[in-house]
Amino acid sequence: MLPPKRPQLNGCVERANDTTRVEFWNRYDGDFTVEATNRALEDYQRFYHQVRPHQALDFMTPDEYLRKNKDSPSRSHMC
Repeated sequence: MLPPKRPQLNGCVERANDTTRVEFWNRYDGDFTVEATNRALEDYQRFYHQVRPHQALDFMTPDEYLRKNKDSPSRSHMC
């Protein structure tokens, strides 16, 4: 088990957790049942990967970036 908030050990997971905390949980005002939160998180993940542009990806969505670079052997590592 890795200690929390240690991006040098597990940066991709820490970044994803922080983004979800800021962009989803700080704004979520739905029911806190497992079913309701799972549906809302699935909707957020679709938004994050298919709609929301990412500065680090030259303002493309992760899906756009992967489609554009799927055959490129020199693409940089993504989380």
